[in-house]
Amino acid sequence: MFRRKQPAQNPDIAKHMRGLFAAMSPAERGDPQLMAKKYGQYFYGGALAHRLARSQKRSRAHFHIGFEAADGDFATLTKRSALVAETLLLSHRGTGSCHSIFPRRTTSTTNYPVGANPSLSGLALSTRESTSAVYMTCRDLNALGQWITDAEPLLKSGLAWYMPDYWVDGESTISPRGPGASSVRTIRRDESHDIPSYLDFLVQDGKVVGEFDASPVASQVVRPVLRIDLPFVDGVTLRDFSEITVQEFASYAQLRLFLRDAFLGLDDALNAEQSEREMVRIGQRIESEIRGVQSQLTAARRKRAVAVTGATIGTVGATLVAVYGPAFNEALAVLGVAGAGGVWGVVQAMADGGPRALRDSQWYYVWALAKKSNTYGL
Repeated sequence: MFRRKQPAQNPDIAKHMRGLFAAMSPAERGDPQLMAKKYGQYFYGGALAHRLARSQKRSRAHFHIGFEAADGDFATLTKRSALVAETLLLSHRGTGSCHSIFPRRTTSTTNYPVGANPSLSGLALSTRESTSAVYMTCRDLNALGQWITDAEPLLKSGLAWYMPDYWVDGESTISPRGPGASSVRTIRRDESHDIPSYLDFLVQDGKVVGEFDASPVASQVVRPVLRIDLPFVDGVTLRDFSEITVQEFASYAQLRLFLRDAFLGLDDALNAEQSEREMVRIGQRIESEIRGVQSQLTAARRKRAVAVTGATIGTVGATLVAVYGPAFNEALAVLGVAGAGGVWGVVQAMADGGPRALRDSQWYYVWALAKKSNTYGL
């Protein structure tokens, strides 16, 4: 049996995310705080996060989108923005508290000039041992770790990722030789990991309140998707959303194209009331299509039930014809499944318009989300 290949929106991001989760121990997977720290450790050093961010930014796609937001917005932002984004980048960009992810010890050698210490002549060498810590900023490590856990399918498919913001805090220096031995504590951003240039939008309470480097095209689809009424998304957990999105990737990609086109079709000249009305229409069309998929699936199930019964009758009838001869055909004709043609007709009827054909539709993905969230009474 062949395993279904996992889809990858951004293969480079997907590759490193799979490596991250493969390197996690059971203890780290079971503790959101440990998972968040592991994530920060994985991306620190080697400029990996910057390489991925630059790769995303340089892409010609209009819909690689980066948000600065608080922990509480992450789940909502992920579910809604993934409906229009190629790859979604989230970051705290220095907001929140500093959380130590691992200690760091360094040594340095300092020359002291003549006269600096009466007991020394000429230049003296002094070895200094420094201790510091690498910190990651976020408001809540537990919330970040839970987001990483719930969004794992999206991360491993390159549909979303998180870029940590690092600080170096608490440099303590002790000089055993020479004057001026002291301890100095500082807090500073790790400039080698500064990230503002990779983000497009500043989001607070689920609303875009600022733009860093967003293109007009990206802005025209991001703002509406954060405002439009989407109960089939809001009613499902991030974990379920992530799994359904990856499982129904082809259908999801088609819906993404539809929503982009619909939002780009909103005329900038429309006033707020007209724009709101147009978004209501889009929402109503989505609901209508969801109910349409439900009707087709119900019809397909009924057809399948009839087909199974008919196929059984047809198979038995074909056997009886072989045993009793053509005279039995008249009885089978009354049932409508005479001979092998009746059997194959039933099988064909079962195949036409079945669930497999529906799964290729852009609306099947939305229906799957609505079904999971028990939206519209499905």
